[in-house]
Amino acid sequence: MAATRTLRRVVTPVIPALVVLGFFVWFSNWIPQTRWEPPRARTISAQMTPADLARVGAVLVRERGCLTCHTLEPGAGVKGQGRGPNFVGIAARRATGVPGGPSDLVAYLTQSLYDPGAYLVEGYANIMPASHRPPAKLGYEETTAVVDYLMSLGGTPAVKVGDLSRPPTETARVPSAAPATAATTVTDATAILEKHNCLGCHALKAGEDRPGPPFVLASLRESAALRGVSLDAYLIESIIQPRVFVRGNFPLDLMPDDYGAQLTAGELHAIISYLSAPEHKQ
Repeated sequence: MAATRTLRRVVTPVIPALVVLGFFVWFSNWIPQTRWEPPRARTISAQMTPADLARVGAVLVRERGCLTCHTLEPGAGVKGQGRGPNFVGIAARRATGVPGGPSDLVAYLTQSLYDPGAYLVEGYANIMPASHRPPAKLGYEETTAVVDYLMSLGGTPAVKVGDLSRPPTETARVPSAAPATAATTVTDATAILEKHNCLGCHALKAGEDRPGPPFVLASLRESAALRGVSLDAYLIESIIQPRVFVRGNFPLDLMPDDYGAQLTAGELHAIISYLSAPEHKQ
């Protein structure tokens, strides 16, 4: 009898707990389950309509880091709160192109993507790399989709795959230039880093004591993954908007926030290419 009473004292409190636990197990399985899946590759074909392309372009603008510098702010004017022009209403603003440049919207948008330094909106620095280069790395069909998306912001998308010219190559722009070598890229990038005193705060090797985060490829990739963006997009954001995302116990006011105005598009491209290259030895 004593054993029975002891067992009852042990079991009796457990039964309600098991009932509650069972209810939550049942309830969690009753709720429709969701599953994360990696983004699917999108096929852009010549048969897609401009409206279809614009929908793809809207995704690309977000995925490739364009909104690191540009914004989508209704009623915020041309500048908005970004490092680049506000995308809202851009088709209406540039319906007739720009003075001294392209005289229609499609030509203006194409030039802005292929050669963004050709025409600068007043108040903005020449910091945007060409769209077919890092960090965006847009292919020809993707560029067409982005043009259609931008046309939809205040206008109507109207171009199809094949309507736009192809991006100019380095050889086409500078026929006499010799192909850039890896050594030239490293030399240019490190010279730029030294010019702007970057290596006073950032180490190029793990283990070196510096007040800022190290330029170690593995660490940079981890930070980009935590931020949820590509490595190139993370690097460009960290350079021109250093306070948006800080990983680790580093002073928020350590890095100047005006590199977006100091660096040219070429300098920014050289730094990003160098820091993200597998050949960047640690």
